[in-house]
Amino acid sequence: MTNSWTIGDFTITQVVEMAIEVGELDGLIKEATPEAVKDIGWLYPDYATESGQTLWSVHSYVVDTGAAVVLVDTGCGNHKHIPLVPAWSDMNTSYLERLAEAGYAPEQIDYVVATHLHFDHVGWNTVLRNRHWEPTFPNARYCVVKDEFEYFLGLAEGKPLSEHADADLRLQTRFLFEESIDPCVDAGLLDLVPMNHLVCEGVRYTSTPGHTQFHHSLTIESQGEVGFITGDFIHHPIQIARPSWSSQSDWDRGISAERRREFLEYVADGDVLLFGTHFAGHSVGRIVSDDNTFKFVAV
Repeated sequence: MTNSWTIGDFTITQVVEMAIEVGELDGLIKEATPEAVKDIGWLYPDYATESGQTLWSVHSYVVDTGAAVVLVDTGCGNHKHIPLVPAWSDMNTSYLERLAEAGYAPEQIDYVVATHLHFDHVGWNTVLRNRHWEPTFPNARYCVVKDEFEYFLGLAEGKPLSEHADADLRLQTRFLFEESIDPCVDAGLLDLVPMNHLVCEGVRYTSTPGHTQFHHSLTIESQGEVGFITGDFIHHPIQIARPSWSSQSDWDRGISAERRREFLEYVADGDVLLFGTHFAGHSVGRIVSDDNTFKFVAV
């Protein structure tokens, strides 16, 4: 089933790559123990199981402005090397078929936008044909924030970086560049863009650091209506109820929590439509106040 929403004159469509197996990401948010999860009643049944395990999804959003088609985050991809999560290596999903069911052929995509350079956000940038990686979207400009690109390129090349640049992440990033980024560079399709870059009319990068140093979400604006595609700025809906709970994979968990709280306070009880990049089930909704914190109300 294809789910779509509107922001003014724009249509935003979700394309699911996979539902993550229950338990596979247990511990990613260390405070999210089963008891703590069950204490937040609204998480069940879309975002947590009855026993208190968090639920996750990997999916993309297609933003169709009428003048341009923008694909935001491309998931893990097929046949990729993913040593950080071995179960996701060498997958063979029907992502492109689902994209077609949503009404879009690869040739129709004008922009491919990465919120950040983690493997589960750039995998479908390329496909394997005759043992060679080729850009999946031959007519698209692939957009990556320049500072994000340079940091992860340095990580892949072994340059001294932050304390988070461990050997496992370096290996994963080398595979990411070889399989999902370099073929787009070689084809002349990659654009390195500045922070808060306007991708096209009505679609702009919005700096949301913390998960990575130069992580960006996407703000969508049309006819006075606003949408916000999270990337991993809000990794799971539990972080709406508990903004201080950051992902173990965050570059800086303190910055992530601080910026998340500021954002939630700003949009709470307003009309901004939030599109959760890893939210399972009903992944689109609004932020509302809930005593001294917030909750997510799906639409």
